[in-house]
Amino acid sequence: MMGSLTLALADDEDIALIIQLLQQDSEEAASASIGKGKQPEGTMTDMQMAFSLFMDELQSAETFFADRRMTKSIQSAIQLDGDALLRSQNEERAAEHDRNLSISLSKGEREPPAPENALQLSTQDDIELLEKMACIYITGIDDIESDNDTISISQPESSAWAASRQTVRTRQKRDCDACGEHKHFAELSKTPCQHEYCRQCLTRLFRDAMVDESLFPPRCCKQPIPLDKSQLFLDANVVLQFRQKALELATPNRTYCHNTSCGAFIPRVNDPGTIATCPDCHRETCTMCKGAWHSGDCPNDEHLQQVLQLAREQGWQRCRNCWGIVELNQGCYHMTCRCKFEFCYVCGAPWKSCQCDDWNEHRLVERAAVIEARDRVGNRVGGQQEMTGIAHERNVAQRIQRIARDLRYNHECNHQRWFGRAGPQECEECHDLMPIFIYECRQCHIMACRRCRYHRL
Repeated sequence: MMGSLTLALADDEDIALIIQLLQQDSEEAASASIGKGKQPEGTMTDMQMAFSLFMDELQSAETFFADRRMTKSIQSAIQLDGDALLRSQNEERAAEHDRNLSISLSKGEREPPAPENALQLSTQDDIELLEKMACIYITGIDDIESDNDTISISQPESSAWAASRQTVRTRQKRDCDACGEHKHFAELSKTPCQHEYCRQCLTRLFRDAMVDESLFPPRCCKQPIPLDKSQLFLDANVVLQFRQKALELATPNRTYCHNTSCGAFIPRVNDPGTIATCPDCHRETCTMCKGAWHSGDCPNDEHLQQVLQLAREQGWQRCRNCWGIVELNQGCYHMTCRCKFEFCYVCGAPWKSCQCDDWNEHRLVERAAVIEARDRVGNRVGGQQEMTGIAHERNVAQRIQRIARDLRYNHECNHQRWFGRAGPQECEECHDLMPIFIYECRQCHIMACRRCRYHRL
């Protein structure tokens, strides 16, 4: 039997003929083997068993290539009739709006809002995604003989596909922006910011987001990475786990099963009141104190009260959305919790809803002094000479005041401008040690590793 690669490169008609001839030969050989050899009645010889298994494989191959022909037909229909399909969808939306308008006018109700802008022709990214799906499910990535191989279309195609084909139909190889490996374009997922990640790096982003809430949702350059356009490159188990985790992370003031051997998240649909029933072990948890369900008023949680007392003594603040405790080490009073709720560190109110100061002057000067000392050490390592004595102290004080002034101006920094600083340096977000180099924001001087720069900040 011909190899799978040879079959994949053959025409559909040739493949169908090859499979048909193999089936006929196998049936004749199987019929000829009947009656040969001695075996108990109702059993098959080894030869008959081999032919039976071979026939099953041929049947599976026939089904596979039939499905492939159907997929190619659907792809061709999209390419040829893409404009007509979009026009049909727009006409249906317009007709639905006219119907709703007539019903509203007949009832004397307010006119319903007009439909959003008509559906646009497929974007370049959408078409490239279809190209990748064609490589993965139809032609196969391994079947490409060169980096510049293109998809041949022998029939006219829609204007959307024709206009974009010059830029997206080339099956070139590109680098993963995370690991730097050279990959075929069909193995790279493009994010909204146009960075591209291979399967392994994209999977790592989604897995990390399920473990570290500060990385949720998965994002690059502050833009969320949509799951619907990424699941083509993710394992089905990862997609399922992420959907379940997304429900949990999107829930404020979550409730978890009080059973220490379980600890499962209890969705709100399971806790309409103060009783939350665990979907796994079916035990009941109090949504107020998060302990075992009890009748009457909720008693005070001694352990929680001890933690809250420590928070009050240390001056820590609680997030009013998820009730997590936050400690301010540096920067202004504008806090962004892991749940993405923004609040004032002084009073806990939603950010910009109170009259508190934006920062503590003493903390600001302390932070400026840390940055100045860090820069001074870097300059010394770089070979720059520095003065000594009173002039040196005066120069240091001036630099601290200048940095403090910059920090006041950039206390709500959006981290748009970065430069590299030689390592070893510690990331001020995740505290990992970067042995070679680290990124530093030119505006607020925070130092961050690559992962924190692109996926956390």
